[in-house]
Amino acid sequence: MSTTETGTEHPTDPEPEPVHPRPAAISTASRNNALAFAFGLIGVGIGLTLGLVIGLAIIPTIGNVAGGIVAAAQPSPIVAAVETCGVETNRWIDVGDEGMSLSMQSLGEESSGAEFDDVFCMLDELDTPDSVLNRMNTTRALDGRQTADWDGFSASWGYHPDNGLDIVIDFERE
Repeated sequence: MSTTETGTEHPTDPEPEPVHPRPAAISTASRNNALAFAFGLIGVGIGLTLGLVIGLAIIPTIGNVAGGIVAAAQPSPIVAAVETCGVETNRWIDVGDEGMSLSMQSLGEESSGAEFDDVFCMLDELDTPDSVLNRMNTTRALDGRQTADWDGFSASWGYHPDNGLDIVIDFERE
């Protein structure tokens, strides 16, 4: 009981009990936080794994396929050289294998063929090294068929004064 200023006694209100969270409520909240954290970690792990798979496997594969399509869409260096040299209608300079091979026959003492200027224009446009050009210029009939390779090209040639210079060039995309 408590006394007021007038001296009357009044029953006192019992002191309120402190409010404590229930242990069950704490454990439920704690469990929910733990689950949220676990799911978050799992999500991050899945995201990293997918990112690595896509980055290391799928994207390079797509790049290779796309690169192959782009390369296939571009004319071969042989076709580009024929167009640059203006020899599309020259029957002695023949493009084969869908632009991947070239056969050229030059003039000989006893046979018809392409003019040497046209043949050398083609060789120049195909970036034929000087060493290969020198070997072609010095090939004799007795030397037989000669060969050379450079930058994806493979060439073979033979020479006879009567038939001229016979050259076959193959190109392989890398």
